[in-house]
Amino acid sequence: MVELQSNHALWASSFAQAAGDISAALVGRVDAIEHIGSTAVPGLPAKPIIDMAARSACGADPFAMGEALEGLGFALHGAGPKNHAVYVRSVDGRRTHILHVFREDQWPQCNQRLFRDKLLHDEDARRRYQQLKGEIAGTTEGRAYPAAKSSLIQELLDEERQRRGLQPMTAWDK
Repeated sequence: MVELQSNHALWASSFAQAAGDISAALVGRVDAIEHIGSTAVPGLPAKPIIDMAARSACGADPFAMGEALEGLGFALHGAGPKNHAVYVRSVDGRRTHILHVFREDQWPQCNQRLFRDKLLHDEDARRRYQQLKGEIAGTTEGRAYPAAKSSLIQELLDEERQRRGLQPMTAWDK
């Protein structure tokens, strides 16, 4: 069963601390780090996992940052998407942070950032997403939880991409 928590002020400080540590570990290899996911949206209940998006610097390989991140407790998520790198930090077997690293050319149209922005500026989208999350959290687990949200995420992402004059794109990374 997926456990959602009320939005917590510590999520922002946890992001800031992790972003600072990552920036120091990857100096010259990433040039931007942003808080994404539900923990980045004030008032939105979420799983207590801090999601982050980083933009790799010109010429830096997002998939070649594992060694530099190991000291921070991050490991490359080998089963993750193939279009960008994902590094996961776990404590006592529970994920605490997920770092998505995108190439610089992917950054302006990064779905994770666009979806976060949609939730930040569109009160109705945020309400609908929160309602759906509440309905499915107690009845789904593991991979079923994101799958149960996929239709609404795609709809909201399409709206945000259209608002920005971008072509529709599948929400799920491959």
